[in-house]
Amino acid sequence: MKARWEDLATRARGLAPHLLDGTQLDALARVPDSGALADALRPLGFLLPDAAAVTPELLELAVRRTAAARLRTLARWAGGRNAVLAVIFEDEDRRSLRALLRGAVQGAPPHERLAALIPTPALPERALAELAGLPTPRAITALLTAWGNAYGSALSAAAAATHPDLLALEYQLNRTFAARALRGARSARSRELTEFVRETIDLENACTALVLAGAEPDIPARPAFLSGGRRLSLAAFLDAVGARQPGDAGGRLAASLGPGRLAAAFLRRAGEPAALEELLLRERSAALHERARRDPAGPATVLQYILDLRTEVLALRRIIWGVALTAPREFLARAPVPT
Repeated sequence: MKARWEDLATRARGLAPHLLDGTQLDALARVPDSGALADALRPLGFLLPDAAAVTPELLELAVRRTAAARLRTLARWAGGRNAVLAVIFEDEDRRSLRALLRGAVQGAPPHERLAALIPTPALPERALAELAGLPTPRAITALLTAWGNAYGSALSAAAAATHPDLLALEYQLNRTFAARALRGARSARSRELTEFVRETIDLENACTALVLAGAEPDIPARPAFLSGGRRLSLAAFLDAVGARQPGDAGGRLAASLGPGRLAAAFLRRAGEPAALEELLLRERSAALHERARRDPAGPATVLQYILDLRTEVLALRRIIWGVALTAPREFLARAPVPT
């Protein structure tokens, strides 16, 4: 049955005004210290506990909890459509599991593994904390499997080795997400949602190509490629990796992705991963805004809200740590400007 989006789109439009605008972010970036930042965030709706000492970690936790509460609200309203919206909720789970697996392989402390993770209905804060305390990828996948989480069984073979290959784990995680997101979108019989997933896969491949272009040349690239995209072929992906420099790779990727705003982002920010991620989010949000104007009852409004929520989290994280480290204030709220 074809999914309907009118009610969820209306509710997403109601949530959107609660996101911070550029003026508010600029004001937050200019506060003198973390204590003042906490005082400024509280009236904006962030779930900050009272504490004698305000730390960047405490502020970041508040931002993550607020984002998680908004995702829970959207998931509750989505109801039976959560499965078809795997590209939203499971993308956050994928980011979380990637960080947790890396932390386990590297032996990082649990609090470091949890940094910047956004809880979701499938992996709430308590679940993430429990996973962050486990010593190995094998233990993580075993617990996920026990919980009935699809990523547990999908990753179990790659995690079973005494010394798991982190790249193999990440590649399998990405493949599982891509397949589930595409299957969910197609089940909704929504061209808009399916194209969004395919674009997501293209961008994941493009960003992976940038990483591999700057990595050791003996790392095999082909296993990293995700099928299901629309614009970036395997041949173009391998060609970009072969450039061996992020700037050159960005030019080759732009030629494959273009013409358009996303291609231009790779020309401008190929050597700046954090800035590129935020610019891609903003460019995609701007495109979805135009689609939502043409089809206000479609899923574009919902997708735009999720991208804007992630953009806000990235901007606030930059501000939190910039204020704590006394970075130049005029640069903290400044985000990449869409072309």
